[in-house]
Amino acid sequence: MRIDRIPHHSVAIVGGGFAGALTALKLLDRAEVPLAITIIERREELGRGVAYSTTEPVHLVNGPAEIFSLYPEDPGHLPRWLVENGPANGWTPPAEVGSSSPPRYLYGTYVRDELARAVANARLGSTLRHIRSSAAALVAAPNRIRITTAGGTAIEADEAVLALGVFQPRLSSSEAHLAGHSRFAANPWDARALDRLVDCDEILLIGSSLSMVDAVASMEARGYRGRYRVISRRGQFVEGRRTVDAARDFLAEGPLPATARDLLARVKAERRAISAAGADWQGLPLAIRPYILPLWKGANDGERLRFVRHLRAFWDVTAHRAAPESHEAVATATSQGRLEYGRARILSLAVEESHIVVKLRTTTRVETAPFDGVIDCRGHQLHDWRQIADPFVKSLLASGEVRPHSTGYGIDATPEGDLINEEGRVHRNLSAVGHPLRGVAWESSSITEQRAQAIALADRILAKFTPVRVA
Repeated sequence: MRIDRIPHHSVAIVGGGFAGALTALKLLDRAEVPLAITIIERREELGRGVAYSTTEPVHLVNGPAEIFSLYPEDPGHLPRWLVENGPANGWTPPAEVGSSSPPRYLYGTYVRDELARAVANARLGSTLRHIRSSAAALVAAPNRIRITTAGGTAIEADEAVLALGVFQPRLSSSEAHLAGHSRFAANPWDARALDRLVDCDEILLIGSSLSMVDAVASMEARGYRGRYRVISRRGQFVEGRRTVDAARDFLAEGPLPATARDLLARVKAERRAISAAGADWQGLPLAIRPYILPLWKGANDGERLRFVRHLRAFWDVTAHRAAPESHEAVATATSQGRLEYGRARILSLAVEESHIVVKLRTTTRVETAPFDGVIDCRGHQLHDWRQIADPFVKSLLASGEVRPHSTGYGIDATPEGDLINEEGRVHRNLSAVGHPLRGVAWESSSITEQRAQAIALADRILAKFTPVRVA
């Protein structure tokens, strides 16, 4: 086994998607001492991950460009970058670029290029190395951490950061036998799988949130003119984002709700007031959003799980609305009578000749219907590390270096992101950012939350490396 001993003041980052790349960028921009960073990421390009690896122009960033700058102190940075670089990357910026939603592939290019800029401008002696592999094992000691890759390289560093993204749920037993079927797309971002469905008459889409919007936008861009049936367990349906101001700051009135029931009551009352005033309800999640982290941290696990069981689906479709440009494909298909949605649960799937026959339980009955194609639009949403099949995740849990969060979402950590082992000891040189912290901070999947986490983490790590100045 080859051991790469990184010079002092070193950080190893496992995962080179958005969260990992941004953490490296913030470390390099803020470092006052030479810094050696190693990113372990099997993809060729850093900064893309699952979300920004898509090459389809109709897959858009879920929000206006003006809120997704990598530099919160300069919200105009991304809009300016888009004006300067959009045309060379196949995208013509609109006049109001700040309120537009650029393609996700272009946002990934932005992250990649800004990381390259940070490397080029870093303090003399700083380096960034990208190892194209997957992590296989990690051993933490008080002053050093060793990470072994699947290729057999062992990296030793002062600090390590887990920036692992999201994981795809296993197919259900009723779906597993369809995994290789030409009419079943297990991944809504699999371009080849979608290409095979263009000549279908009717497609079933499992899931009704943002991944469904991506799938419909992709199919419409391919010239598909058949019918869609969209189902979800709760019958929720994502809407397009409208440009509205935040509703009044109603949660600032008195103490924050301590239970999911109290929170729901206050939100419903505010929704009724907004409706009575003839205002747009989409201002409501904007008013709630700043309180999500303190609400989550202030709740006990029982209330957190109650929120997950009963309110998560409603929050997801309310807060995470689709970019107007991509949602237009859904609206057009609906207006043409080609898209319908409702509440249903899959009981079984079977192949019969050229069709996939699906047995569904709706709110009123059990029905069996044939479809020419099926797209699984539930997305990459497996957050329970105990169910993740990834070898590195399984190794971390088996070794006791990390433990599952008590909610079942992600892994346990301090509010700052320092990981906690199975014995309850806080690691002082092993942290996480982004999706692994879903149980610690519910909205850890959002760009703005990951940005805040990356900045805070970079500052904490660098404080250990930077000499204290004596006046």
